[in-house]
Amino acid sequence: MDFARCAIDLALEHHSAFIRLVEAGEYGSAGALLRPILEASTIGFWFVYVAPLEMVERLSQDKQDNPVEDVPMLGDMAKALVSTFPPIQGLVDGLKRGGPMKWLHKYAHGGTPQLNRRIGSGWEEGEVVLSLIRADLFCVLAGCLETVLAPNPQLFAYGFHRRDELAEEFCVKFNAPPIPHQPHGLPEATLLAEAEGCGEGQTVEAS
Repeated sequence: MDFARCAIDLALEHHSAFIRLVEAGEYGSAGALLRPILEASTIGFWFVYVAPLEMVERLSQDKQDNPVEDVPMLGDMAKALVSTFPPIQGLVDGLKRGGPMKWLHKYAHGGTPQLNRRIGSGWEEGEVVLSLIRADLFCVLAGCLETVLAPNPQLFAYGFHRRDELAEEFCVKFNAPPIPHQPHGLPEATLLAEAEGCGEGQTVEAS
């Protein structure tokens, strides 16, 4: 499943760039990468679980910058994944017009949430920490998807444990309600993904 792995790789590259920008104190540019990190991760899940075969076959296999067919928008991919991952409904709702996750779009496209953070003291420490947690979480989700494409016990043990650590850190640092427990493992890939040689998913709890 080359496209899925490319999406995972892209999420990892975006995350690496995010960290470098934070280290350089360029927090606005780092914030603009939060949506691309999540988007690349979601694209990987879309390919593995819900992408229609006929659509995948129409996707461009070269480097043209204006393909006729392309992957769906983030909200549409998230909506398609709800049947496989019901909790993603929160993302779907949050991305609706006026929804609470519109900051993802505003950060990426220079809206007022970005502009206002350049007034006065700029980005506050808590805002940077929150962005770091979000970036790490989006990236870890992409990494966990690799455990469905090929057996990888070390990544399996690290990825899902790290996801839980980040959720706990978010709740503690920002006084957020506890996040419901998520299983350690992902469903097996769809028939489409298996037909293209993704391998078997690891769906059991890590020991």
